[in-house]
Amino acid sequence: MTNPESEEMEEQIGAGLQTETFEFVIDTRAGKFFWALTAHPKKILLAALLLTIAIGSMLPRLYKDTSAEAFIAEDNPAVVYRKQVEETFGLADPVIVAVSSSDSSGIFTAEGLNAVGLLTRQISGLEGVDPERVTSLYTESNIIGDIAGMEVLPFFEDDLDSDEEAAEVWEAVSRFPLYMGSLVARDGTATLIVAELLDPALGNEVFHQILELGQSLPSDSIQVYVAGEGAVAEYLGEYIDADSRRLYPLVALVIIIILLIAYRTPRGIFIPLSLVIGAVLVSLGTMAGSGVPIFIITNALPVILIAIGVADGIHIIGEYYEELALRPYSQKRQPIVRAMSALWGAILFTSLTDAAGFLALAAVSFMPPMRAFGIFAAVGVSAAGIFSILVMPAVLTLLPVKQSGAFRKHPGKGAEEHYDRFGRFMGRVGAFVVRYPRAVLGTAFLVAIVGIVGALRLEINYARIDYFHEDEPIYQADHIINERFDGSNFIDVVIAAEEPDGLLNFEYLSKIEALQEFAAGLPHVGGTTSVVDYIKQMNRALFEDLDEEYKLPDNDGLIAKYFLLFSATGDPEELVKVVDYDYRMANVRMALQSGAYSDIKEAILPLEEYLEKEFADPGLEASIAGRANVTYHWINDLAKSHFTGIAAALLAVWICASLSFRSPVAGLFAITPVALSILANYAVMGAWNIWLGVGTSMFAAIGIGISVNFAIHTLHRTIEMVRDYGEDLNVALTMLFPATGRALLFNFAAVFFGFGVLMTSQISALQDFGFLVAVVTLTSFVASVTLLPALLLVFKPKFLTPPEDKTKSPEELVITTDEW
Repeated sequence: MTNPESEEMEEQIGAGLQTETFEFVIDTRAGKFFWALTAHPKKILLAALLLTIAIGSMLPRLYKDTSAEAFIAEDNPAVVYRKQVEETFGLADPVIVAVSSSDSSGIFTAEGLNAVGLLTRQISGLEGVDPERVTSLYTESNIIGDIAGMEVLPFFEDDLDSDEEAAEVWEAVSRFPLYMGSLVARDGTATLIVAELLDPALGNEVFHQILELGQSLPSDSIQVYVAGEGAVAEYLGEYIDADSRRLYPLVALVIIIILLIAYRTPRGIFIPLSLVIGAVLVSLGTMAGSGVPIFIITNALPVILIAIGVADGIHIIGEYYEELALRPYSQKRQPIVRAMSALWGAILFTSLTDAAGFLALAAVSFMPPMRAFGIFAAVGVSAAGIFSILVMPAVLTLLPVKQSGAFRKHPGKGAEEHYDRFGRFMGRVGAFVVRYPRAVLGTAFLVAIVGIVGALRLEINYARIDYFHEDEPIYQADHIINERFDGSNFIDVVIAAEEPDGLLNFEYLSKIEALQEFAAGLPHVGGTTSVVDYIKQMNRALFEDLDEEYKLPDNDGLIAKYFLLFSATGDPEELVKVVDYDYRMANVRMALQSGAYSDIKEAILPLEEYLEKEFADPGLEASIAGRANVTYHWINDLAKSHFTGIAAALLAVWICASLSFRSPVAGLFAITPVALSILANYAVMGAWNIWLGVGTSMFAAIGIGISVNFAIHTLHRTIEMVRDYGEDLNVALTMLFPATGRALLFNFAAVFFGFGVLMTSQISALQDFGFLVAVVTLTSFVASVTLLPALLLVFKPKFLTPPEDKTKSPEELVITTDEW
């Protein structure tokens, strides 16, 4: 604010009085700071450019991590044990290829099996595929008895000449229960080819190559579907790249349109946008320099930072143009200093509270992507705040003074008439709130009740395949595999004896058999496989292939002999996936027909109880492993992390707001609209049956950072007018809405439509996330411009009471027109 002398001076200028020297008096520390700052604009701009270029130069180091393990810490016991199990049994996340036939005889025709053989050979030759770890009917063997004892022979080796030969293969496979459901559809219509990768990074390339191989098959009756975690992880990487190429320019276009509507000048568009893009480069460059990868969630970080960070520029440019409209003859630095003196506090406070909220999210989250998101979002919003306070005044100083048509004052009318239709609309909103504050409070109370009910109805769930749309080939393939086979998701149970050769024991193997029978009855479990299946098949083969002999022999010596015979006549590597070389550890694999957390939970909980009860005796231990178990554990902790994150973020924001306003009660007022907006989102999630999952769990912590910006700008300007300048509260609010309210309206539009861009993402989790953040932006904006003023009007808190002695006596800085 300037003193009356400078106001009188401006009136003299406006009246056209000719004088040689006028004085512009700065009587605040902020004004002195920004006057000094704008004296060296080129130096400040150069320093900012060099800093941004230096940090941004590290961007090429960024890499992607789309693996399922990315969401859980490497030292988590479930992850550590899973890796140990994978190393012991040679397990890996494979690419799963379903080969199906529309022929009435199913896949077991000469044409169908020859296609399986051809694809198996072709896939084995692909770069990135381990040729020794490709499994199909073409590579697997049957166990049969003969005069010499037992033979292990391939189901078929060469191309078949007739359907009769194919029918013999079907008969042999159907007599080997181990493969029914796991490798061959029980109705004979399809079979699987399972390929393990040498390099997971080539999964996406292998996926597309296999699809091309399937399309090149000569028969129209053969269909090829490709799924499996080996393909999913890298295919998600392709999604991320496609999203980045489309979302980033789209959000920039949305912001440009909003800024154009708001200010109608090139500088009103490109200055805020350029500075926030610089903040994005600082955030991502810091991420790259820290060696942190791009996760599925952090792929949305640039969109989020652009949408949030541009808010500071919107407020500064709006205040700048308002100064020019009120004082059209002001010189270059004067309107900039006035605008920054009025807004620097609110911008600093919002940047601090945003950063605090994001850092609180990082501090309480157990998931590496969430921690990375919180840390580097805090870096980005801090950079945006610093650029807005330091660089934007410098840039404006370098440009000639030019008014905006959106703020042009109408000759002969009052000063309030310089507002356009947006300012006048917000003025009417303010008039309504001032007139009906209790009605506003009553409506907010009802929204809070509905939100609490919605929160109680929240369902925690996650299905990795749901990242993809239903029309995607990988989604359709997963559906077909889970429908026709035992399933494409696995729980592994590792059984460990105390001594080597401990599993050559009928009693222990009987426990494994009982475990398989129990698991077969669990929800969503399609089938199980273990070393017991091989032993049963060997026993039947050596007893004239009688069905009644498909059982465990109750003789430890005979069991040991079976393994010896298999090693002599077959490939010992075939048993590696089910038992180790010392016969001390065995793996029981349970196939699930769903990868959803809710379905995995229904299988794992009773399984844990069973193992605790049946494997309690010494000598034999049982532990759960596998990808499904990892998913279960980290999603199980998601709810705790979600609500802990909200509490931590709200606490951090409250502390920052309380310190900023020097009043804990003011901090409480600032977070009230925030809390209401979060509750409103829960109501939406409950009504639309939106899961609380990976992406949607972040909306609250991010929404807190967004929401508090509206509240702080509203509260800061109200306190400034009432406490610092002695305006009546009703008058202050009436004055606040056309100016600050207009800036908040465009701030809301930028964030709302900016996050709305995420709803066009190819990744469904980001679509839900974008939708929920857009909703929380809408509700928090409405709450900040209605509920917060209504609370102030009804409760009249003491922090609004002006001090008795409002006189200021700081040392004044007098600027003459020669220095302007």
